[in-house]
Amino acid sequence: MRNNGPFDIGIDFTRHTVLRSSDHDEIVDAVTSVLRPHRLRPAGRTPPSCVLQHVTIGGVSATRLRYGQSVVVESEPLKACYLVSVPMAGSASYVHGSQEAHATPSTATVISPHEPFRITMSAGYDQLILRLDRNLVERVCDARATRGDRRTIRFKLGFDTASPRWAIWAPVAQAFLASDPFLDRIQHSPGLSVHMEWLLASALLEAQPSTAPRAVSTMRDATSPLYVRRAEEYIRTRLADPVTVAAIAAHAGVSTRSLYAGFKEHRGVSPMSLLRRLRLERVHQELLTAPSGSVTVTEVALRWGFGHLGEFSAAYRRRFGETPSTTLARMP
Repeated sequence: MRNNGPFDIGIDFTRHTVLRSSDHDEIVDAVTSVLRPHRLRPAGRTPPSCVLQHVTIGGVSATRLRYGQSVVVESEPLKACYLVSVPMAGSASYVHGSQEAHATPSTATVISPHEPFRITMSAGYDQLILRLDRNLVERVCDARATRGDRRTIRFKLGFDTASPRWAIWAPVAQAFLASDPFLDRIQHSPGLSVHMEWLLASALLEAQPSTAPRAVSTMRDATSPLYVRRAEEYIRTRLADPVTVAAIAAHAGVSTRSLYAGFKEHRGVSPMSLLRRLRLERVHQELLTAPSGSVTVTEVALRWGFGHLGEFSAAYRRRFGETPSTTLARMP
């Protein structure tokens, strides 16, 4: 299934239809459930209709959204995510904080979590929305920059789809949406999904101007030895898999003693401490976003490599200031 627009979509979005409706309240509830609470009103006299399609993996989701009439959407700050909206047809006017942009297939938009926005969509505006969790983007930013450089990340609103920068990000987004078999595989492979969402966030930070600190030439800093960077990449792409120090060292091409020494000097933690920290973040993210009754704490902890549940619970509480069950009890 190929689509006109800034890039081609390989998956059949009709398989992932969440809603077809002309009922205002039903539309608002459905769009809120996959994006965020908002206000919707018709720009003319005709009530809106809506087609909503949605897929998700980990900290990233893709939403195809079309209103049958011209509408105005208003929202308070997103807080928890970034939205990359790719117009496939039609146009819309965006006001986001102090920034404005006119979205067409030649101009996408990136909405950051920190400021309210208003979108006036023309009739026939067809958009693909990539949602990236704020925590994911911030973790990727941390990995790209020197220590101590984290700050609020705000992206430029307009994103030229004919620019060289777009050519950095778009192929990654297209890979995510390349085919239904690939999407099914990602959704059922935690290790692959972690790698895919990390790549999407990395490409966005690389491509679109933002307030993020400038990336260093390596994963953390230019002075880190190659073996440390290779070991860290190995850890980050295998969070859901059984991992040993010996396997990390073998991938990096050094002894375990040298690996520990390199991590102590350049990361301030041991390789296994980094692995546990990143796994805790993945558990925290999944517990925060899991629909009510869909998972248990034990299932999620085991999926991300925690075999001793008592030690896991204690480490989780130290890291996030609450028990895993408290996190899971929150509304997504």
